[in-house]
Amino acid sequence: MGDDRLQHTFSITVGVDPSWVEYLTLSPDIFHPSRTGYWLRGVECDAVRGWLCWEDDEKCRHGEEPNRAAAIAAWEAGEPLPEHWYRLHRAAALRAWEEGVKRWGVDWYDQVDAEREDVVVQLALLGEVRYG
Repeated sequence: MGDDRLQHTFSITVGVDPSWVEYLTLSPDIFHPSRTGYWLRGVECDAVRGWLCWEDDEKCRHGEEPNRAAAIAAWEAGEPLPEHWYRLHRAAALRAWEEGVKRWGVDWYDQVDAEREDVVVQLALLGEVRYG
């Protein structure tokens, strides 16, 4: 089985639960320590832009994140963010959903838990699982 399999990339269309997008882009619940809050800090939120987030290194207090003013200005202008800053917005929520589908199948959200939420957000924002 292993080496003789053909490699093929598939593209599929799946339904995304709209409450997932709202949850990631508007609710502070994703930043609970049992979810992403042990590594990701929500800094600012906007109904259109979603969350501006800081990859929390636990070395600075809330409001004292490095490059905070520059990150907020870039986030508001839709420009690239400084290092360790991320947008948790609609596109990121859709990438996270896609990561869930790739790992656990199209019905992954039926079995969602805090660990899975954390994994898909890390994959969507960081491109890898770095924490947990």
